[in-house]
Amino acid sequence: MFSESDRKAFLEFLRDLLKDKPYVELAYMTGVLPIAKYSSGSALNMFKEYNMLNDSKYDKYFGFTLAEVENLCKKTK
Repeated sequence: MFSESDRKAFLEFLRDLLKDKPYVELAYMTGVLPIAKYSSGSALNMFKEYNMLNDSKYDKYFGFTLAEVENLCKKTK
């Protein structure tokens, strides 16, 4: 979906914004790592990834429960 130049520009923007900056203690980002993390020399190698699809420790904090989905389905009928 992104050209290689788009990808590089975006990574450079994020690196300049976050890497080794004293004002960044924690950052919560979604959808960034699939673009950035699979390069061996990634400019964004300081992230710890939590995946809601297979994380038994944090999965209760992501997505919807079965009851929530059922209630949403009832409301949209």
